[in-house]
Amino acid sequence: MNTKIKRKTIKWIILGIVLLILISISTILYINSYYIYILGEYFGVNCEKIEINKVYPEDIVQFTLDELSSNDKIEFNQSMMLINTDFPLKNDFVPVISQYKDTDVKMNNCMHDAYTSLSVAVTENTGEKIFISSDYRTDSQQQEEYNENPSSATKPGASEHQSGLALDIYSPYYAGFSFIKTEAGQFVNSNCWKYGFIIRYPSFGKNETGIKYEPWHIRYVGEPHSKIIYNNHLTLEDYILYYENDVWYEIDGYLISRQTLSSNNTLKIPKDYSEVVISPDNTGYYIVTVLKNK
Repeated sequence: MNTKIKRKTIKWIILGIVLLILISISTILYINSYYIYILGEYFGVNCEKIEINKVYPEDIVQFTLDELSSNDKIEFNQSMMLINTDFPLKNDFVPVISQYKDTDVKMNNCMHDAYTSLSVAVTENTGEKIFISSDYRTDSQQQEEYNENPSSATKPGASEHQSGLALDIYSPYYAGFSFIKTEAGQFVNSNCWKYGFIIRYPSFGKNETGIKYEPWHIRYVGEPHSKIIYNNHLTLEDYILYYENDVWYEIDGYLISRQTLSSNNTLKIPKDYSEVVISPDNTGYYIVTVLKNK
């Protein structure tokens, strides 16, 4: 073989090897970028634990549901409902839902403003947009979903989508698990708690939730619960069932109590408060969340 041709051949072989190495390194870095991120979320590297302390307020008063519902400083909503196969929705459950802005999307009334804030924050921080692929579902729609995807969908009654509190979101061309590959997906997973949402089925939570990691499925619980759940590295199951009946806890400037409705339809709240949110938890209790007067 001509020496000149030989050198040229060797040159192209070396160039090909270099390109192959560069492509391999780029591929590894691309794959690792989101797997490393998931690993960080699994171990809670960004979490800052929040203390949960039992307290014994002296100014607790009983109020009937009628008295509470007529007070404009007290909000009743459905944000703290635990919905799963162990605690399915009751047959008489009626979600409080409406259309989101001028879209066909239906979601629970308590989360409209929160979703707007989250959506704006995603775009401001990543330059990307998020969209909703699945919102509120009726019982019959959930049955259809379960019939089509029995390995991934839950049976009617056990789906959060039937409460209007859950949304499946995506970025263009990145739906389902691939959502976590995007900046928007990683921002949502690390920061949605700041807007009242949690990743309902986190990477670390399958033993408690029974469902594998779904980085696209967000669930509204409201503040301060989203902050506590994320930073204490909890699932919603862990969180709701942590609270003892009729015990008050002081957490991050809030008083929180899980109560049963008394025989005369009363719940307890402190006299001194700035605002109160009361939600059934779908396990037979109410979660009372009190922002104290400063």
